[in-house]
Amino acid sequence: MRKIDFRQLFKNNWIHFLAIGLFIITTFIYFQPQFTGHSLKQHDIEQFKGMSNEINHFRDVNGEEPLWTNSMFGGMPTYQISTKYEGNLLKKVSTAFQLWLTSPAGMFFAYLLGFYIMLLCMKVNAKVAIFGAFAFAFSSYFIIILQAGHNTKAAAIGLAPPVIGAFYMAYRHNLKWGVVLSALFMSMQLAANHVQITFYLGMLLVFVGIAEFIRHIKHKNIGNFLKATGALLLVYVFALGINYGNLSLTNDYSKYTIRGGNDISINVNGTTNAANSTSGLDKDYVTQWSYGVKESMTLISPYVLGGSSAAIANSQFAEQLRSPEMRSKASLVAQNNIYWGDQPFTSGPVYLGIIVFFLAVLGMVYLNGPMKWALFGITVLTLMLSWGKNFMGLTDFFLDNVPFYNKFRAVTIILAIVELTIPLIAVLFLNKLFKKKEEILNNIKPFYIASAALLVVMVVLTFTGLGNGYLSTQENDYLYSYGDQVKAQLAQEDPAVLRENGIDINNASQVQQVIDQQMKRVNDQFDALIEFRRGVYQSSMLRSIFFLVMGIALVSIFLKTKVKKEYILLGLGLFVVIDLVMVDLNYLNNKKSDGRNYDHWAEKEKNDFPVAPSQADKQILEQEVAADPSLKSLIDNVSVANGKNRGRVNQNELWLKKLQTLGMATNYRVYEPSIGFNSSRASYFHKALNGYHGAKLRRIQNVKDFHINYNNMDVLNMLNVKYFIQEGQARRNPGALGSAWLVKELSVQPNANKELLALSNMFMISNESEHALVVNGVSKKLDTISGRENIVFFNGDSMRVDLSGVLRSGVNSSFVQDVNGQVNWIPTVELEKDSLNSFSKLLTVQMIHDFDPKNEAIIGVEDASQLSSLTFTGQGSIEMTSYAPNAMVYSVNVPDNQFAVFSEMYFPDGWNAYVKGEKVEIQRVNYLLRGLELPAGKYDVEMRFEVPKFDLANNISFAGSILLFIVMGIFFFQDFLMKNKEDEAA
Repeated sequence: MRKIDFRQLFKNNWIHFLAIGLFIITTFIYFQPQFTGHSLKQHDIEQFKGMSNEINHFRDVNGEEPLWTNSMFGGMPTYQISTKYEGNLLKKVSTAFQLWLTSPAGMFFAYLLGFYIMLLCMKVNAKVAIFGAFAFAFSSYFIIILQAGHNTKAAAIGLAPPVIGAFYMAYRHNLKWGVVLSALFMSMQLAANHVQITFYLGMLLVFVGIAEFIRHIKHKNIGNFLKATGALLLVYVFALGINYGNLSLTNDYSKYTIRGGNDISINVNGTTNAANSTSGLDKDYVTQWSYGVKESMTLISPYVLGGSSAAIANSQFAEQLRSPEMRSKASLVAQNNIYWGDQPFTSGPVYLGIIVFFLAVLGMVYLNGPMKWALFGITVLTLMLSWGKNFMGLTDFFLDNVPFYNKFRAVTIILAIVELTIPLIAVLFLNKLFKKKEEILNNIKPFYIASAALLVVMVVLTFTGLGNGYLSTQENDYLYSYGDQVKAQLAQEDPAVLRENGIDINNASQVQQVIDQQMKRVNDQFDALIEFRRGVYQSSMLRSIFFLVMGIALVSIFLKTKVKKEYILLGLGLFVVIDLVMVDLNYLNNKKSDGRNYDHWAEKEKNDFPVAPSQADKQILEQEVAADPSLKSLIDNVSVANGKNRGRVNQNELWLKKLQTLGMATNYRVYEPSIGFNSSRASYFHKALNGYHGAKLRRIQNVKDFHINYNNMDVLNMLNVKYFIQEGQARRNPGALGSAWLVKELSVQPNANKELLALSNMFMISNESEHALVVNGVSKKLDTISGRENIVFFNGDSMRVDLSGVLRSGVNSSFVQDVNGQVNWIPTVELEKDSLNSFSKLLTVQMIHDFDPKNEAIIGVEDASQLSSLTFTGQGSIEMTSYAPNAMVYSVNVPDNQFAVFSEMYFPDGWNAYVKGEKVEIQRVNYLLRGLELPAGKYDVEMRFEVPKFDLANNISFAGSILLFIVMGIFFFQDFLMKNKEDEAA
C-alpha cells in the first residue's frame, strides 16, 4: 500500500483548498471584531442567557442536566432551552463544520461551506460553486438573523444545502456516498435543533424527490429510484435515531405547549375561539409575521418598503433629510418609521440580489429537465406561504391539513427556502452557460427577451411604484379615520374649554373648520413622508437596475466575445458580493459611530454577562437576607471567592453569582410587568413569572391571557409572586402564598374553560327589565359572566354595559335608570333603601364565586375522582426544606388527611411525588399547579423531575454516532484501497 502523496493531493484538489481559503479569509474580514476580543450584541442571545441561567448554574455545580428550570414562566422543561446530549457526537462534527468558531463567524463559514458542498455533490464546476457559495451566504436575511442571535436557525440553514446535495448525489451518480453523506448531514442538521427549518427542508426534498421520480420514469430506471429512495429513507430514520433524545423529548413536551393545541375553547371575552384555533398554534400567532405580497419585491430591490423598522432619523437614510429638497420638511418626517410594510416590525428586508435573480430567470429559460420545475415549484409555494395572513386561503389549507405545519410560527421564516432555491437555479444556469455556450448562442433570442422584459419591468416599477402610496396599511387607516377621531375628541371635550378656545360645538361649520385645520396639518406631514419614502423607493430600484444592467452586460460579453469565463465569473461574483454586502452592512457592520465603541459588538467579557442588575434586583437580595440572616454568610462567601480569585472583578458576574446563590437557597417568584411578559431579564437573576420562549407551556399562556393581564392578585399570589419590580424598585407582595400551603376545600369544575374562569370572581347578571340584554351577541335573561364579555343593553338605544367598577368593588349591584333617563350602577343594598322609587331597576349583578386560593383549590373532575374527600380542615403545616430546579423537598406535619397546593407548574411527563418514600399521584389544581392529598403524620414529601428516556436517548445517540463513523471509515478505506489498485495497475 502506497503512502499518501500530499503534493499530488494538493495538485488534484487545489481549487477546493482555494475555496476554503477564500471562505476563511472572507469570514475573518467581515467578522474581524470577533477575532480581537469582541462578541456580537445579539438580542436573542441576551434573552437566552436569561432563560438558561439557572440551567447553567445547576450544570456547573452538579455536573448533570436539570431538564427542568423554574427561571421563567413559573417553570418549564429545558429541552428547547439548553439541554446537552453528550452522546450525540455529531454536535462535535458540526462544530468542526463551523471551523470551531462561535457565532456569527462560525455560522457564516457554515453558510459558505454548506452551499459549496451541495454544488460539488451536484457536479457543478468548483469555480462556479465558489460564486454560488458567496451569493448564498451574503443573502441579507442570513446576515440579519446572525445579528439578531438566531443561532440555531442559522446553523440549520447552513446545514440544509449539503443535505440536498447528498440527496441529489444518491439519485444521480453515487448511491453509496450519497446515502452515507445523507446520514451524516441530516444527523448534523437535526442536531442543530431548529425543527422548523428541517420541516421546510423536508418540503424541498419532497419536490426534488418528485423530480427524480419523473426523471427515472422517463429513463425507464424506476428500480434505481426505488433503491435510492429506500436507502435514503432508511438513513433518515437512522439520523432521527441519533437525535432521538432531542426529538422525542421535544415531541413529548410540545403536547403541553402553545404549539400543541388548546384545552380551552373560549376567548378572554367568553366568545368561541374555534375560528382561530388549530391543533397547534393559534392562526393569528402563526401569521403575526407575514410577508406582504408587494413586500416580496424586496427579493430583488432591498429598500422598496424602506428596510428595517426604525425612525427615519436613525436609519441609513437619515442623511437624505439634509438634502435641499427635504431640509424644510425634515422635522415633519424624522420620527416616522422608515419601514412601511405590513409586518409589526422587521429587522431588515429579505434580499437575495438582483443579479442572482436575473441568472435564475435565465435558468428557468435554458435549464432542462424536471429539476428546474421542482425548484421553481417549491420557490413559488414557499413564497406564497410566507404571505401568511395576506393569502389566508393557502395558509388555512396548510394549517388545517398539512401535518405539523401549524406547530411553527413566523411564516416569513420559510423564505429561507426561496433564498436557497433561487441562488441554486442561478448557479445551475451559470454552470450550463460556461459548459454549453454554443447551445445557448444557437438559441439566443430568449436571452434577449428575458433580459429586456426584466429590465423594462424594473424601469416601469421605478416610476409607478407598487401601488401602496408609500404608506403602510396602518398609516392609511389612520389617515382615513383621522377626521372622525378629531370630531369624536371635540364631542368629548368640556364645552367650557371649547368656548375658551372660540369653538362652538353646536356650530357645524365651525367644527368642520377645526377638523379641516387638523387634517391639513396631518396631510402636510404625510405628504412630506410620502415624498421622502418615494425617494427611498426609487433609489432602491435604480440601484437594482444598475446591478441588473451590469449582470446583463457581463453575460452578453461572454456570449458575444471570447473573454474567458473566469473573468466573467469574477466580474459577476464581485458585483453580486458588492450588491449584497452593501445591504448587509446596514444590519451587521464594524462601525464605531461614537469613534470608540462598535455599534454591533462589545468586549467579550461584557457580552458574557450582558445584564446588569437593577436597583430592584439588589433590593430583593437585601430584603431576603434581612428576613433570613443565615443567608448572609452564603452571599458573603460568593464575594470573598470572587475577590480572591480575580484581579479585576466583573461586577455583573459577581452580582449574578450572588443572586444565583440566593435562588438556590430560597423559593419565590419575581414579576416585572413593565418590561412585558415576554422578556427574560428577570429570569437572569430570579425565578421569574416573565420569560422569553416560543414554546411556553399552554397553561401559563392561558392564565396570562385571562388573569395576569388583568392583574388578578389571587392568581399572582398562588403563583408565589413575592416581588414585583416596578419603576426600578422592588415591591414586596405580602399576599404571596409561598411554596406550598394547605387548603380546606376543593371546587370541582366540569371542564378546562370552567377551571380557568374559576380562578377569578364570577358573577350572575340578570335582566330585570322588559328590554333586551345581549351578552356576546346572544340575548340573555340570566347569564354567568366573568366581566370581560361584550355586554350590550337595549332600552331604545343600545349602550355598552361597563362592569369594571362593579367587579372591582365585588359588591352586588344594580344597573338603574332615574326619572331623568340617566343610568348608573348603584349597590343593591342602597337601591333597597329607595322608598321613593326614584330608580327603575334594569340589570342586577351578583357575585356567585369569590376565589380564595389560600383556602380553596380548583380541580377537574378526573383529578377529583382520585381523592378521598373534597373538604379538609386545613390544619397542620407544610414547608419547603430543600430546593433544586428538578428536586424539591417539603416537611409535612398534619394531624389527619389534608390537601396541599404547590406553587409549581403541573407537568405530568416527568414530575413525580414521593410521600414517605412511596410514589403518589400528583393532581392538577388551580388549572396549572400541582396538588397532593397528604396522609396524617410527620414526614417529608419529595418532588423529582425524572426522565428515564434522557439516559436511554444519550446511549442511542452515542451508539448511532459511532456506527456512522465506522461505516464512513470503512467506505473511505475501501475507496482508498481501490484507488491504490487502480494506480498500481496504471
